[in-house]
Amino acid sequence: MTGDIFHFPDRASGVVPQRLADARMALQMSRADVARALNITGTAIGHYENGDRRPDMNILMQLARLLHQPVSFFLKETPANSINKKVRFFRSVGPKSNRINMALDVRTNWLWEFVQTLLDAGIRLPTPNVPFFDDMDHDGEYSLEQIEYIAARTRRHWNLGDAPINNMVALLESQGVIVSRFSLGSEKIDAFSCWINGRPYVLLGSDKGSAVRSRFDAAHELGHLILHRDISQDDMESKATRDRIEREANWFAGAFLLPRASIFREFYSTRASHLKGLKQRWLVSMQAIAHRARDIGAIDENQYVSFRIQMTKTKQLAKEPLDDTIPIERPGLLFNAWKKLVERGLLPKLDSDETLGISLDVLSDHFGRSIEVAERSPTPTLSIVEK
Repeated sequence: MTGDIFHFPDRASGVVPQRLADARMALQMSRADVARALNITGTAIGHYENGDRRPDMNILMQLARLLHQPVSFFLKETPANSINKKVRFFRSVGPKSNRINMALDVRTNWLWEFVQTLLDAGIRLPTPNVPFFDDMDHDGEYSLEQIEYIAARTRRHWNLGDAPINNMVALLESQGVIVSRFSLGSEKIDAFSCWINGRPYVLLGSDKGSAVRSRFDAAHELGHLILHRDISQDDMESKATRDRIEREANWFAGAFLLPRASIFREFYSTRASHLKGLKQRWLVSMQAIAHRARDIGAIDENQYVSFRIQMTKTKQLAKEPLDDTIPIERPGLLFNAWKKLVERGLLPKLDSDETLGISLDVLSDHFGRSIEVAERSPTPTLSIVEK
């Protein structure tokens, strides 16, 4: 009779509670929001997210639709590897900003998890090669001259010389930085970055209309990764600290994209047509070029103000010339890695969001581009053999 004994399912299997909480936070929804949408109690949602109870399949399918994830996402175990994430360089703090920051934090975890999937499948990504200059005595704050020196050393470390950088995103990826581009959900956040398990991550907004300003964001985040590794998350609660490190990262971006010697040679006019040419050559906004010229003394304050007045009169502060023609730089590292693994049969082809257990929209965000879903195998054609 022992063979007829009924065994209950393992209570440790099934829905992973953290997945429910993460999917909710990624959409900036509260437990009450979810409860109202499903016409159940907030207490029930709390039980599901704490692991005290498991939603039945009917509720789980409703949660999946509401939270824009496949059912398999909520059943997928989290990676065995622990995640060691250093400070995230978000640019604002407050009740509304914190909800956005938490959503981006979850999305970063998902990106890291996807990178682990690629690594576990056998891909070899470029070794991180972001320099760290521990011989700089800066007393917790960098001067412009020190940042000039660090930016120049970074260029030498990567053998760049003083020429314009053709593709900032491709440069970061070649040095082992994971770059992703998607809507960050707030006009106050253009980009952010962090270190996870010794690898740098940079996330850029997809909704910025200017390619050159997005390139500056990428260089700005590189500045954080190099200059501010020792900043703690508690330090970021201080507005004075946030303002300081933002100023330093901006200085670094200007110095890295526009080397001092080159700008001194080439910035000999504040005429809009000349700055438009410099923008086309260096792929940096006219305003950032003028700001950089003022910082290094190529022009004085009066000349800089005159340039700003000129840009205001021509209504070019919000939208500059060439903003519509210079293309946005797209990440390619993760997409190419995934594609190679699929071609070699080490990862399955995507025929739905159930394939990898994450929504195709999130996967597209990981890649920074849209992806095509493979068609399911067609029904075999049948024929009758005549005898």
